[in-house]
Amino acid sequence: MTTDDFARLNSLSEKAMNETASRNELKELKELKEFNEFNEFNELLEDWNECGEFNLINGLRN
Repeated sequence: MTTDDFARLNSLSEKAMNETASRNELKELKELKEFNEFNEFNELLEDWNECGEFNLINGLRN
């Protein structure tokens, strides 16, 4: 997520909390949050897959 994406996410979140966001802004906010959550999940999954303990356990099973 770029700095601009992060700033837009914050701006839209603030509008949503203040109930001043338009329907299109709420839709954009939802899409940005889903994109961000997906990327965070992938980063955690990559970290787990690179983890030594995971590789050791996985190696024992094979």
